[in-house]
Amino acid sequence: MDPPGYNCFVDRDKMDAAVQDLGPKELSCTEPQELKQLARQGYWARSYALRGKVYQRLIRDIPCRTVTPDASVYSDIVGKIVGKHSGSSLPLPEFVDNTQVPSYCLNPRGEGAVRKILLCIANQFPDVSFCPALPAVVALLLHYSADEAQCFENACRILACNDPSRKLVDQSFLAFESSCMTFGDLVNKYCQAAHKLMVAVSEDVLQVYADWQRWLFGELPLSHFARVFDVFLVEGYKVLYRVALAILKFFHKVRAGQPPESDSVKQDIRTFVRDIAKTVSPEKLLEKAFAIRLFSRKEIQLLQMANEKALKQKGITVKQKRFYLQCEGHEPTLLLIKTTQKEVCGAYLSTDWSERNKFGGKVGFFGTGECFVFRLQPEVQRYEWVVIKHPELTKPVSSEAPAAPSPPCRPVSSDPADRLSPFLAARHFNLPSKTESMFMAGGNDCLIVGGGGGQALYIDGDLNRGRTGHCDTFNNQPLCSENFLIAAVEAWGFQDPDTQ
Repeated sequence: MDPPGYNCFVDRDKMDAAVQDLGPKELSCTEPQELKQLARQGYWARSYALRGKVYQRLIRDIPCRTVTPDASVYSDIVGKIVGKHSGSSLPLPEFVDNTQVPSYCLNPRGEGAVRKILLCIANQFPDVSFCPALPAVVALLLHYSADEAQCFENACRILACNDPSRKLVDQSFLAFESSCMTFGDLVNKYCQAAHKLMVAVSEDVLQVYADWQRWLFGELPLSHFARVFDVFLVEGYKVLYRVALAILKFFHKVRAGQPPESDSVKQDIRTFVRDIAKTVSPEKLLEKAFAIRLFSRKEIQLLQMANEKALKQKGITVKQKRFYLQCEGHEPTLLLIKTTQKEVCGAYLSTDWSERNKFGGKVGFFGTGECFVFRLQPEVQRYEWVVIKHPELTKPVSSEAPAAPSPPCRPVSSDPADRLSPFLAARHFNLPSKTESMFMAGGNDCLIVGGGGGQALYIDGDLNRGRTGHCDTFNNQPLCSENFLIAAVEAWGFQDPDTQ
């Protein structure tokens, strides 16, 4: 038997290990019901060449806008958009929301091609504002495309689907967020045991469910994701809900009664999905998915529409831009948050957010005792560093400690509590524990102000949800409703004019 004819973007060794190719086959059926059964059975998954042909056929049959970019458009624009940059150095479009591009079995050339295709898609679809699933879709399609232009055309047809009853991928933050809410509703109805576990082990179960698309479009290995995609192209969006529910059921079965492997159940699920091949085959995953007696497609659409309406009424319609890029280079910064309940709170943050990069991608605390948190609505309240009001908690490190810098700082006095300024980092103080010096921290998944026994402010990576509670650093009360949705975020930065 001849080896499969992999394209130039695929790592042959990885592909051979990930997907067993049993030789070429033909697919002659055209009846939707028969296609549905063959997709679920994995008929064309047994042949690399056949899967590529079937993808072409299924995507060609998607009803699309009258003017949909095709392969010739890609050939015309790719040089202008990419220029002389190498594929690996190309930035990702903003609408993918800093999503990592899964490589699956692509070689370095293939990984670079995915970035080129995504940038060209962004050029042709200015109305797509939020689509974190797209990198995984493009990466998968590239395995089975003759060239970049064909992959581009197929991805464009998926985005340009104009059949109102056939939703394929979310293309706005509103659609994505309402899908997350809908998934949470489905979990509560169809996975009650898993839901109880999520509620018990997570501080905010909605943040766990907001990750559901990442399980499918990014964490699933190619052997599983390609099988899901086979069925998805035939049956549509409902398949995604089915598979994500099945993942949660398997996770609950494997982890029930076991202690969490990390501090975050969200991370535990990601790890489980990444390693799912160790415990669950693609066949078992789909079997479990289709054993769930789910709402009809129409009922799910109505539920989705109701969730979209609820989000619009709360003022949540667009993705808030991450403010790290806007804030870096400014010191201090003022953070203001307005919740959907019209509460207003925030924080004064002493240190440039670029300091977070010193922790090698991990979330670590930094900042100084200048930081404080506050509430403006419904009433005004300010909470300073606990050491300022309770200097007995600390004393200078030693007489050999570095002297406090000349301004800005307090003048040295005979009172030991006044010898070091809150402008200094916490390392200049002897504190009973680190919890009194957790000023600010940030990563791709969250932003934190205050720590120890809780967090004064915790905001998720989308700047959409948050929570607040007492923390040791500021000895504060909750700044607003303990779990809240964000209607607006503002960050004000300041610079010393002498340093500009």
